[in-house]
Amino acid sequence: MTLNRRLARCAEYVAAGGVLLDIGTDHALLPCFLAQKGSVLYAVAADIAEGPLCSAKRTIAENGLSDRVFTAKSDGFAGIPKKYLSEATDAVIAGMGGEMIVKILSEAGDFPKKLNLVLQPNSRAGVLRRWLAENGYGTLRESAVRDGRHVYAVINARFDGAAARAVDGLYAAVGKIDPSDPDGREYYLAAAKRLRAAAKGLAAGNGEGDAEEAERLGELAERIEGVLEF
Repeated sequence: MTLNRRLARCAEYVAAGGVLLDIGTDHALLPCFLAQKGSVLYAVAADIAEGPLCSAKRTIAENGLSDRVFTAKSDGFAGIPKKYLSEATDAVIAGMGGEMIVKILSEAGDFPKKLNLVLQPNSRAGVLRRWLAENGYGTLRESAVRDGRHVYAVINARFDGAAARAVDGLYAAVGKIDPSDPDGREYYLAAAKRLRAAAKGLAAGNGEGDAEEAERLGELAERIEGVLEF
């Protein structure tokens, strides 16, 4: 099996030899890839919708992995059988918005604290970075990866129990992504572009505080671009 660049980066951040929960699995490509390589003991492909689960079951069957990759209809972690939850070491939550990832983690209570987390937000990554920092999760690794027309952040986080960490606008926007990496540079440029577009929209409005917020976003865009100049 082969993976696209986005999922391949997620696979790199899964710890070897553990039990993987793939939340929002879609076609179960990632858990099947890791099981086929022998990188995990077994994996659970979980999704809330029947359509993706049917696709997942088909991928599993076509690759002869029914003894190592199992499926579960689940809203986040809630519907995964207790046996799998008790043995889980890693969880991947990829391909959804940062706010949805936060919701899934928040609703799971203390359970994610024992896991090696691999998180790939398609949008609102800053919301996720802030939540992790404020809730005792340290970011072990983070990188950017271009896949098709978009460049994504992939975050490897683990609970360390540290007091809430302060997060400034720059960290929320680009996290620990390396600006010297070509994909990282693209991520920085895209972040600055989004901030400038948001600032322009606010500057055109008449709402209270719009002008101040537009100025703040513009200054943040300049900070991001300034990093790339060194």
